[in-house]
Amino acid sequence: MKEIANSTLLMVLIVIGLVYIVGLSLAFLKKAYKRCLELGISKEKLHDVIKSSAIFSVVPAISIVVGFFALVAVFQSVIWPWWRLSVIGSLSYETQISGLLASSFGQTMDGLSATQFGAVLILMSVGMLSGFIILIPFGKKMCMSVTKDENASTWKYVFSGVFMMTLFAVYIPVILIGDTVQACVMLTGLVVAVVLGILSKKPGLAWLNNFIMAITLVVGMASSLLWVKIFG
Repeated sequence: MKEIANSTLLMVLIVIGLVYIVGLSLAFLKKAYKRCLELGISKEKLHDVIKSSAIFSVVPAISIVVGFFALVAVFQSVIWPWWRLSVIGSLSYETQISGLLASSFGQTMDGLSATQFGAVLILMSVGMLSGFIILIPFGKKMCMSVTKDENASTWKYVFSGVFMMTLFAVYIPVILIGDTVQACVMLTGLVVAVVLGILSKKPGLAWLNNFIMAITLVVGMASSLLWVKIFG
């Protein structure tokens, strides 16, 4: 497994993919910038928006970096986590699906053969594509129906609420029942997130909204050291 996870071929393929994504992002940035100028927005205002967006994206990105190191420990490789969390990956999805697949093989991630590890990589990638495939025929219609003003009090609020409740119903029981330390870390993060959410509503503290996830993740991971000492 380690030979594939740290192979030169995988590194080259991922670098090619990342270069393509960065290039595509820059192309859209250029098109958006040009369109804003056509709409009469001044260059000074656009530059201010770009600068503020760049600044406020740095600290929230800490949560992704924290997740990256957590995933590196699982895969014993920098390459694959780098790819997953640079594109459309999710730490909770990646760790859960990789663990389930390894268990289905009767192994841990450390003990997977090359073929089994390849199956894990493929299934992780293909599974993440399902949402995007669904959006091809239905995405535009769903987006338009949700943004219509006349639907302001109808199904879109129920839909979003049910979606979030479904996520909670799937993940929270697994975390709470699986391990005491894991449950304590989750509850710590929950308390921190709620406190920060309340503080962000106070005058002058609205900027906290941009950093709630990053701060919660860092505090949660730091608290794990305490919970490990207590519960072993």
